Amino acid sequence: MSDERAERPVRETPKETIAFWGYRGLAGVARSLPEGLGVRTFETMGRAAYGLLPGVRATVTANQARVLGVEVSDPRAAAAAREAFALYGRYWYDTFRASKRTTQELNARTVMLGLEHVDRALEAGRGCICVLPHTGNWDIGGYWFAANGYRLVAVAEELRPPRLFELFLRHREERGMRILPLTKSAHVGTQLKQLLSENWMVALVADRDLTGRGIEVEMFGAPRRIPAGPALLSITTGAPILPCPTTTLRDGWQIRFEAPLELERSGELKADVAALTRLMAERFERAIAANPTDWHMFQPGWEPASAPARRTRAAPVTPVT
Repeated sequence: MSDERAERPVRETPKETIAFWGYRGLAGVARSLPEGLGVRTFETMGRAAYGLLPGVRATVTANQARVLGVEVSDPRAAAAAREAFALYGRYWYDTFRASKRTTQELNARTVMLGLEHVDRALEAGRGCICVLPHTGNWDIGGYWFAANGYRLVAVAEELRPPRLFELFLRHREERGMRILPLTKSAHVGTQLKQLLSENWMVALVADRDLTGRGIEVEMFGAPRRIPAGPALLSITTGAPILPCPTTTLRDGWQIRFEAPLELERSGELKADVAALTRLMAERFERAIAANPTDWHMFQPGWEPASAPARRTRAAPVTPVT
């Protein structure tokens, strides 16, 4: 009887069913529309979501206010949040549309900076750990590397319903990326260590702690937690951490690799992991500050009780270029 139960499909909630068909439908729309119209359509849908989702709007506005160094009530925070919704719509359009792009087109429209840091790391034979915040379009970055012959693996948070996650995986694996689901039973860390020993690139979007066990760092004048996994993986394997923020451009994307994070080891694992994670947070803070509205953080970035932003003046709201 228990075996029969185990084989039964997982029941979906109505919300999960809508999410699956919405994802599938929007992917079809993105692939069918002419590009100019598609970009405008998805950006317009993003701005519509800003008006229709007051709870999410409040969250994004609070995040943007923190980054800009202004009060939540400041009109600049609202303007930045509205643009962030539009750019998130653009993110999904570009991600869905990627399956129709040739390698030649992808290369022509992607500005790649600092690739020598990746090549140097791979020449050393220990792989590399590419870390980035939720900026720009990290999926396009993964597609670029897969299309150009690099072996890249990414970790993805498991989605519900399961068939939505399977669709999500299929779209990425069709483009040559390898995806490891982030589940409690998957032993992801062990798999990543093995792949690094085989000289793979490991890509980790690492500005949001999903476990509650991350390292506390200070970003934009307030404490928040980010994952300890990248630092722990680097210290235990010898693979370097390369920050690589991505940016949305008007007609493409930019991927910028920075020099490896360097740390003078204390010999105490816990302290070294914390120190390396804080270095990573500093790089993330600079990348987000450079393009605040291109930061796709639609969950609370800080605890509600965080102190008011301590920056003395607002950073400019950077338009898409």
